[in-house]
Amino acid sequence: MSTGIPPKFWNCDGEVVDKVGACGCNGTLEAPSTSIVAEWHLICESAWIPDFITSIQMAGMLFGNLYATQTSDWYGRKYSTFSTILVCALGSAVAAVAPNPYIYAVARFFCGAGFSGYLSISAIYTIEFMPTKWRMLCGAVGPFGEATMSLALIAYYIPTWRYLTWATMTPLLLTPLIFPFVPESPRWLLQKGKTDDLVKVLTYIAKINKCPPIELETIEKIVAKANPTRKPTDVKEPRLNFFDFAKSKNKEIRMKAICLMAIFFAFSIIYFGLSFNIKNMNGNLYWNLVFLGFVDSVGFKMAIFVMGRLSRRLAVFLSMTIGVFFLVVLAIFQLTLDVSEFSTLFLVAALLGKFSSAITRSAARALAGESFPTSVRAMGSGLCGASTAFGGVVGAQLAYFGTSMILVCSESI
Repeated sequence: MSTGIPPKFWNCDGEVVDKVGACGCNGTLEAPSTSIVAEWHLICESAWIPDFITSIQMAGMLFGNLYATQTSDWYGRKYSTFSTILVCALGSAVAAVAPNPYIYAVARFFCGAGFSGYLSISAIYTIEFMPTKWRMLCGAVGPFGEATMSLALIAYYIPTWRYLTWATMTPLLLTPLIFPFVPESPRWLLQKGKTDDLVKVLTYIAKINKCPPIELETIEKIVAKANPTRKPTDVKEPRLNFFDFAKSKNKEIRMKAICLMAIFFAFSIIYFGLSFNIKNMNGNLYWNLVFLGFVDSVGFKMAIFVMGRLSRRLAVFLSMTIGVFFLVVLAIFQLTLDVSEFSTLFLVAALLGKFSSAITRSAARALAGESFPTSVRAMGSGLCGASTAFGGVVGAQLAYFGTSMILVCSESI
């Protein structure tokens, strides 16, 4: 969000001009390289490029959801999780040294793929360690909103976009240090019949929790009960893919997937549209980014409270309805009020809509994680994540539409 924001003022042959005046500059146009817009002059007829790059990044998220969840069903949650982190780190490194918008766009595609793949698998990964009572925590607990607020602070002190990219990717380089201490999902090992590995994982977990280890005989009985028709170990088990998922004779699973995909697409337009449109909001960019992170942080935690008292479906329905209400209010404000005079009111309405969509996001992730059996849980959640990314593609273009409308209004004035 912060790397694609245009400077408010430009230097045209020594004369300071605004964005509208910059388009009419016939001389040398310069601005501090705080964003890709400033460095590559992505304004005027090229103003569509930054938001289009964001859409490419969201397309990467769509791809990442599909490939990561598929590989996690084949090779396990642990290795797939760390592979997505590697992809995201490599994409960030290439983006930081990109010589032009085209290389940058390709790099952001891989950043999106790695990031979304990680989000999808991490939700499934944690759910498979949790008893049913505590699974709602998996989509709500985590410093996502706090990270957004931290990004505002980092971006304030590191305004140059290349340095900012390097700074934000640094934590990714530290993740290999925790790789040996992260166990594979016991449920995935159980579903695959990997008894030896399952024993090691459960023994490790018991040691961490200071509990007596489960006896091998008990584990073997659990494996046999979970896989009563398992073929001999020397026969290779067929790997399910998304085509098998679509052709499944289980109509109930297919209908669940379709309904959940529609839900994820709907709330993601609100969630990402409001996030990407932060650059068009009045006020200080960094404070606006802090506010966005704050409502995410509170919204995710509020989802725990809501899901503890309502069903997952009802929590999704109510939070989406409230979110749409605030969008309608925002649209009415847009048609009847002057944005410059009531900027705080616009910001509050937008943040309340974002707050509601954050609750929806957490509740929907919990609902999706509990709606599919272990054998296809990752693929089902991956399809939902892909719908979220597609909504993000649309949301990015809606943000560009908002930018172009502001520019048209400025020129008319």
